[in-house]
Amino acid sequence: MMQTGSLILLAVLTFAVNYLAAFVTYHVSRQEGLEPSQKTAIYLLIWLLPIIGPAITIAALGSELVAHRRPGIPLFEYLFLAAVIAPNDREHGAQQEDVGAEESDSIDQNY
Repeated sequence: MMQTGSLILLAVLTFAVNYLAAFVTYHVSRQEGLEPSQKTAIYLLIWLLPIIGPAITIAALGSELVAHRRPGIPLFEYLFLAAVIAPNDREHGAQQEDVGAEESDSIDQNY
């Protein structure tokens, strides 16, 4: 039993390290202010130093990583769990408005 738990923990940690590196690599690739040789050096840093490399990159380019948003479908960003974890106020507001509209319609029909 203990070996199965250790393997699951190892798999989760491996996934998390690769996920972080892929996330930072994606945002560095979208940077327009960096030269190709700089991007290559950053990619090597990210992937050869698994946790330290992405941490250094985020610390150095943190505000610039997200500053340049390109128009388009933000599907790739949703894959990084931002849309799942963050509450969506518009959906909750729309649901509340619909409930209120149904109640007012039933009240109008009663009079």
